[in-house]
Amino acid sequence: MTGPQDPFATPDPNAPQNPPQGQPPGYGQQPPAYGQQPYGQPGYGQQPQYGQQPFGQPPYPQQRGGTSPLAIGALISAFLCSPLGIILGFVAKSQIKKTGQSGDGLATAAIVVGVLSMLLGVVLFSSGMSNLETAP
Repeated sequence: MTGPQDPFATPDPNAPQNPPQGQPPGYGQQPPAYGQQPYGQPGYGQQPQYGQQPFGQPPYPQQRGGTSPLAIGALISAFLCSPLGIILGFVAKSQIKKTGQSGDGLATAAIVVGVLSMLLGVVLFSSGMSNLETAP
């Protein structure tokens, strides 16, 4: 009688067979019956394994939505109507933080341009008023 360690022993036909090394599990076996999940694939409601994407999910992360239109509008309106540009700039910055869009620099530029435009307008208005007082 041969022991289990004997490499020359005849294999037991009732013993479970391991696939040869380098072959995936299930190699050479019958395919699963209709309606059953194939080996290695998660069933409905199960978590995928080994980095597989769950059903219905995109294979790559979704890209950001591009530049915020509100930031672009804030910069344009900062040149035309500075208070509106400042308000839209702050609203655009808060929206960009929530959505992850780009355009944070545009919103900051809109705030800076709006503040500088308002200061320039106040200086010009006050210098114009002082010229009216000194007129004969």
